[in-house]
Amino acid sequence: MDWSVKFNKCKLSTRWNIRDIARNKGRSIAACVGIIGCTMLLVCSFGLWDTIESYMDWEYKIINTYQYKISLNSDYTKEQYDHLTHLYGDATSKSVAIEFKNKGKNETRSMLVLDGKNKLNITDHDEKVMSIHSNGIYLTEKLAEKYGIQVGDKVTWHLTGDSSWHTSKVIGLNRDPQTQQFTMSKKYFEKLGYTYCADSIYTNKQPKKIDGVSKISSIESIQEGVESMLEAMKSMMVLLIVFAVLLGCVILYNLGVLSFTEKQYQFATLKVLGFKDKQIKEIFIKQNTWIMLVGMIIGLPLGYYMLSYIYTNALNETYDFPAVVEWISYVYAIIGTVLVSYVMNKLLARKIKTIDMVSSLKANE
Repeated sequence: MDWSVKFNKCKLSTRWNIRDIARNKGRSIAACVGIIGCTMLLVCSFGLWDTIESYMDWEYKIINTYQYKISLNSDYTKEQYDHLTHLYGDATSKSVAIEFKNKGKNETRSMLVLDGKNKLNITDHDEKVMSIHSNGIYLTEKLAEKYGIQVGDKVTWHLTGDSSWHTSKVIGLNRDPQTQQFTMSKKYFEKLGYTYCADSIYTNKQPKKIDGVSKISSIESIQEGVESMLEAMKSMMVLLIVFAVLLGCVILYNLGVLSFTEKQYQFATLKVLGFKDKQIKEIFIKQNTWIMLVGMIIGLPLGYYMLSYIYTNALNETYDFPAVVEWISYVYAIIGTVLVSYVMNKLLARKIKTIDMVSSLKANE
């Protein structure tokens, strides 16, 4: 393929811009980097909201599907427990502290003994509810990665305060966005010779503070606490959008002014040759549009990776949830980047009418 023939067949504005970009690679790259930064920040800002919304749905619609959590007194009687389960169902759990051996060290973690009856669930990597079996233990993916444990490995452990050690097979990994711990079924816990004494009951009925109950928590009140965090996230989101727009405007305008100053002689020459202001504006805007498109194409995926890096490294070891950017957020980021580029192009293109023909042509002598 003869590229020179293809090149010569292109419109004058296309040929002129290709040559100008080739001559001024540094300025073109700097403008592209500005667009990349603007697009990345816009993707991050909208992605912050998408990620928190995804976390909320995962935590409070898939894992915790109950309306109320009844925390029990440590010294409740069997009669009180039977009465409570008769009123509010037998979806229960028990949290215990364990010590386990890992590569010659003793580590301390919490373990959830679960009998949640679909009101308290564990989920896999893809946020799907997992069935919990009674022939071993589970642990969260983040803990497995931290301690180098895989499915099929055996873990030697004991309850804190109990001298009896047990060796259990890891039969699955679950993923939890908020709590990193071991999990086993009530049936397996009892197989090991322990007496299961639940410390929490999960229900959708409005409970009352009666004998055996120490505290009642509603999922609604827990979500309200998270909502306050969302308000802070909104402020951060707005701040990132403002910073993205300012970054794009400042870089594009300054580089545009520099580019325009360098091209005044060429533009004045084109005017002498009979080109109208509208045609010269088309040449000027076309180059900026090309740079904007390249920067935006690179900035969209980089924005996601930047957001993912922030969530991976900024969250403490308790949390584990992925960055999420919905397709509509990419659309908003594209619209924002295009608007910034469009406004800057319009502002700079107006300068073409103000070119001083005499001084511009003499400046090159």
